[in-house]
Amino acid sequence: MPRPVIIDMDAGVDDALAIALAIRSPEVDLRAITAVSGNVHVDKTSLNALRVLEALQISTVPVAKGAAKPILRELETGEGFHGSDGLGESGLSMPRLELDRRHAVDLLLKETAANPKRITVVATGPLTNIATVLLRDPHFAENVERLVIMGGAYGLTPYGYGNTTPAAEFNMYVDPEAASIVFRSGIPLTCVGLDVSTDPKATLTKEMWQKIERSESAAAKFATRITSRYITRFGFIHLHDPMAVAAVVDPTLFVTGEYHVDIETAGSLTRGQTIADRRNWLPYGHREPPNASICIGVDGGRFLRLFAERLTGV
Repeated sequence: MPRPVIIDMDAGVDDALAIALAIRSPEVDLRAITAVSGNVHVDKTSLNALRVLEALQISTVPVAKGAAKPILRELETGEGFHGSDGLGESGLSMPRLELDRRHAVDLLLKETAANPKRITVVATGPLTNIATVLLRDPHFAENVERLVIMGGAYGLTPYGYGNTTPAAEFNMYVDPEAASIVFRSGIPLTCVGLDVSTDPKATLTKEMWQKIERSESAAAKFATRITSRYITRFGFIHLHDPMAVAAVVDPTLFVTGEYHVDIETAGSLTRGQTIADRRNWLPYGHREPPNASICIGVDGGRFLRLFAERLTGV
């Protein structure tokens, strides 16, 4: 049976690829998309989600707009990387589809309360919407089957260091207070961080991108259109957000470890750092219990094949 999923995202380029992977995966029943500010403002991320759905010829997935800014801080966006439109300056037309009238928080609360322990939420942006839901109704943590987040740099592999700062990954940096609320909530949590998403073995190369580009499928054409700017600029693409969806599609792609994680909210140099306690030598009574299952290894070859095959259909 497909797993019911809601994606909470800040629709930039890799969020759009994550939506495409979810739609093209029979293991996933995409129930809704909720938008948050992050890569660009939520006014754009919500419309981008609709643009993605239209490009993939999907009209049945509701999209709800959520938080416009972090809980306590001013918004810092990723337009320098994702473009002013959030989709790589790809020139997609404005959507004909309309946003759901509900606020993202209301949609998340209603869907999970109506389907307790059944819905997996995949969060690929700052955790502002998720934290706001938890503040409004702490039972959300009990009603969700699991929260899979793309976020954090845990220092558990050679690749587990920050991308926005030396210490912090972008989603955690943008709203560290929200992340702290989520990690302290008791919600079942799987973390797909930079420790695995920047592993060279799981990075989309220009050669693989060109093979996808040659496909006739709508998903492949869409994916290469929004990423052409980056493959030209860098010669590779880190598939951060699709990897979070892949953790739902096929958990056997990953090796995980259980850790207690805290989020730095006060440091001027370490804002948004995700600190995993690795002190296994501590006596049992002195350890904080694990609050997150962190991906510490990925079968990069299988992941890339999954991504390419689902987009191209072959």
